[in-house]
Amino acid sequence: MRDSYRVVPAASGHISVLPSIERSAAELFGDAVPAELLEHVTDEAAFLDSQQSGTLWVALGPDDEPVGFARVVVACAQVHLAELDVVPAHGRRGVGTALIQAVEAWARSRNSAQITLTTYRDLPWNAPFYARMGFTVVPETDWDADMCRRFEEEAGLQSERAKRVVMRKRLDTA
Repeated sequence: MRDSYRVVPAASGHISVLPSIERSAAELFGDAVPAELLEHVTDEAAFLDSQQSGTLWVALGPDDEPVGFARVVVACAQVHLAELDVVPAHGRRGVGTALIQAVEAWARSRNSAQITLTTYRDLPWNAPFYARMGFTVVPETDWDADMCRRFEEEAGLQSERAKRVVMRKRLDTA
């Protein structure tokens, strides 16, 4: 990541701009996903809950304004990357990678054995990006109840389910 960017735990003052980052990042999908999925944004209450629980990070750009964020949820002692978004104008500068690294460092500090996520299988900034970061596809036969629930929540429309995967990165906590 270029020196003019940094990742920090989100402050309450960052919350109001995160939905606009989410909308901006969704523009990358174009016609690859149905418009009704692109119109969904996380409500500010969910962001605030994540910020207060220490599970939300922002990438600050050269002017110290948020240009990306990562949000995780913890259920059954499992760390799940619920959301990662970067404003396209700040893409391909290592911002997403730095956000993932912040999440990994946090998860390791909690002695978490892995991070999971759901994402689109074939879009280059989705599963292929995460694969470069060390995530692997989890076969459906290996999904536990929490993974099944997360997949159902995050997959959206029935028509999108075949395009999506669950991925996992095992962490060395030693």
